[in-house]
Amino acid sequence: MGSRSKPTNSNFIVGVALPELIGDAATTLRRAREDGFDYVITSLPNTASSASSSSSSSSSSNHGVGVGSSTIIRTDVTQLESKWWSTSIVGIVEDPPDFQFVTPSSGISSSCRRGRQLIDALTDSAGGMTGPANQIFWGMMEWASHMNIPAVILPSIPYEFSIEQDDCLVSMSCGPNINCDAAKEYARLLANLAASPICASSHVQLWVRVSLCTYALQAFQLLLARCDHAPCIGCMLHIDQPIDAAELPNLLRELHPFLGGGFVKSISWDTSIFLKNKKGFPTLSKSHQFLFSFLYGRLGRTLRTLVEGNVVDSSMQGGGGSSSRLYILQYLRHLRSRDPLPDKLDSEEAILETSYLDTLQSPLQPLGDHLEYQTYETFEKDPVKYKRYGEAIENALIDGMIGNKFASVRKKRVTRREKMFDGTLNTQLLEVDVYEVTILVVGAGRGPLVKEAIGAVARASRSFDIRSRQLSLRAKIIAIEKNPSAVLYLQSLKASDPSWNDGKDPHHDDDMFDPNDDDDIANPGTSNVTVICCDMREATSHPTLRNMIMNERCRADIVVSELLGSFGDNELSPECLDGVQKCGILKINCVSIPQSYTAFIAPVSSARLYSEAKIQSCHPLNNSEGPASPAVGMQRAMETPYVVRSHAASQTHPEAECWKFYHPQFAATRHFGNDPGDKHNASALAAENVNNDRHAHISFKNDPSNGCCFGSGYGALDTEVEPYVSTNHEDMMSSSSEDVTLTIHGFLGTFHSVLYGSYGDGGEVKESVISIAPHSFSVGMFSWFPLYFPLKEPLRVPPGATLTCSIWRRSDEDRVWYEWCAEVVVVPKREPGKGWESTTVLAASSLHNPGGRSYHVKK
Repeated sequence: MGSRSKPTNSNFIVGVALPELIGDAATTLRRAREDGFDYVITSLPNTASSASSSSSSSSSSNHGVGVGSSTIIRTDVTQLESKWWSTSIVGIVEDPPDFQFVTPSSGISSSCRRGRQLIDALTDSAGGMTGPANQIFWGMMEWASHMNIPAVILPSIPYEFSIEQDDCLVSMSCGPNINCDAAKEYARLLANLAASPICASSHVQLWVRVSLCTYALQAFQLLLARCDHAPCIGCMLHIDQPIDAAELPNLLRELHPFLGGGFVKSISWDTSIFLKNKKGFPTLSKSHQFLFSFLYGRLGRTLRTLVEGNVVDSSMQGGGGSSSRLYILQYLRHLRSRDPLPDKLDSEEAILETSYLDTLQSPLQPLGDHLEYQTYETFEKDPVKYKRYGEAIENALIDGMIGNKFASVRKKRVTRREKMFDGTLNTQLLEVDVYEVTILVVGAGRGPLVKEAIGAVARASRSFDIRSRQLSLRAKIIAIEKNPSAVLYLQSLKASDPSWNDGKDPHHDDDMFDPNDDDDIANPGTSNVTVICCDMREATSHPTLRNMIMNERCRADIVVSELLGSFGDNELSPECLDGVQKCGILKINCVSIPQSYTAFIAPVSSARLYSEAKIQSCHPLNNSEGPASPAVGMQRAMETPYVVRSHAASQTHPEAECWKFYHPQFAATRHFGNDPGDKHNASALAAENVNNDRHAHISFKNDPSNGCCFGSGYGALDTEVEPYVSTNHEDMMSSSSEDVTLTIHGFLGTFHSVLYGSYGDGGEVKESVISIAPHSFSVGMFSWFPLYFPLKEPLRVPPGATLTCSIWRRSDEDRVWYEWCAEVVVVPKREPGKGWESTTVLAASSLHNPGGRSYHVKK
């Protein structure tokens, strides 16, 4: 414990405040850096005092007329270069030494009292000290902007307490008036500051101190709403009180929605909450340790950490280091290195995701845009998706063989080595029945699904040898892709890869195959790939595909696609797959992979996502036009769904099902007449006049846990938190803790897809699934992020109220779009013997994107 603390990871950034040196940034920074801290806190000087002192000295020998009575001297400004001020120093608003304003302070820690008198004077309804206080405050902020300080810590929001409440300020159950006049004045002050050049041009961030209690969390969300969710206004969560283990479930319940709706930028750990272990070194209680894991597990990649408070007890090994807080830093780094945080924050996947966190991306126009080479390459690295696709294709092949769905080509004499395709020297002759399967890969891209199909054919063929059945497979794989650049890549693979050419040297084989030619029977377990450049919905326009359509035996047994979007159907998978089926290229018993996909939606509280959506309004409507392009505008920005890796967000309710799509469309041959052509074309006829419009009206009832287990809405359920909230629902409902008002900023759309499902030998269901819905999330898969549907105005959902969401999938001849709206309602309980009472609507949003006026996907 005696050595200096060395960072073990780059995203755990820790600062320190030394009260005894709060006005000397140079000395503080030197001591802090010796111990391994990353940044320090310094007070903002009263530059108004310097100005008044300078002006008065030129006309009079008297000093300090007006604001302040002494000249402020800061030697540290001459000792530190600008790079240190802009990267390693955070300012804090403190009361000037000569400023006096009566303010209650009982029950408030020393850290929370900083700047309290100044803010109380600024927000005083009497206004007696407002003028001088304004000069001081704005002078401080101008200096922070002048020094290019990245952030400033502001005092907590003022509240009104009664005399009876004064003794229970730190109680979680206390309920002060958070809607007092002073709170409104403070919000007005910060709204003006956020709109000023100090924040708008100099980009100074404002960290408002927020204590870890119910009323403080709710007061900050109210302040954010009054400040129009200005992105420069954030929260510094201040932890300075003990936490009883019995309070932890309720605390998690309150914190979870706040982590999304509260713009949490930093967490301050007061030295007073640290205990000492048997050796005298600092430690935290079990409750605080769990809280640390919860907070950093959620926001650890973007949070800043701060150690505040006076020097720790001398019995605690003296605190250690030049800052006397070295051991606390070492202990915090130790907590950060404990499971499960490294897996959540330091894995390769987590590092790759960092640049995408809370960054809104416009959804693809899949039928109009061509993906870039690098995009294909990135998605192909997904370790889960293609493995699941390979499993699904293999299971479909095995089931097809068992069910005699594939055409038998003929018997062939092969060696066991050829049969097993395993490179052994076994030359025993076998006579096997070779079956041929035609696999259609639509939207083949650079061929990852083709490769999975080739591998699945080989594995399925080997599995029948293991089962002592002399059966084998040969596959004809048709890869259809509309992107000419990707087709070039596919053709290059075809020209060089033996596995794409029945395991033979491709330089001696014809690139095309004849659907009617059975003379050349390749080795079992191999595949021959044909690459075709065309729109999958226009199969009749290509001669090879047209021949397949005309010859029923050559139609596809399996159609494989990866057309799913974040919401399942938002990249027009239904329209594309129905279009393929409508061409008549699928056999009547053709299997689709995926077989089905379900769209889910869930409410989300996220000041960050809401703010990012509003910022989109200033972006150019057409990037190709550059500065000449008109701006997107607020209406279009707030009526567009965005793909986003949600991070500073909180899913507040379990996701609910919107709708489901199945493929292929069911072809009931008994419904057709006596015309043999109808039966032969049953599959194509089943896809005619299919209506893919959908709608859902969903009620999200009060959830006692406020969605604690669902995290940011992306990822699997939090198994660390689940035991706390799943076993304590009754305790939480009966707790004296104040109920939580949720702020909903929109909805997150996700999907669950069954690639292939069937029944095993014992009747059990076998399914290959990919999902980004939290309840069934495919861990390790990164190909999709949720789809964020913003609300133009956030909705506040009081305790006991129900949030409803209505969403429509609409289309016309050329477009597909979504429309959505939400309401907050109170549904009365029905009493026996009485009729239903009408539902009370507390708040309602407008209908977003009616008629696809702001956003649509082109067919």
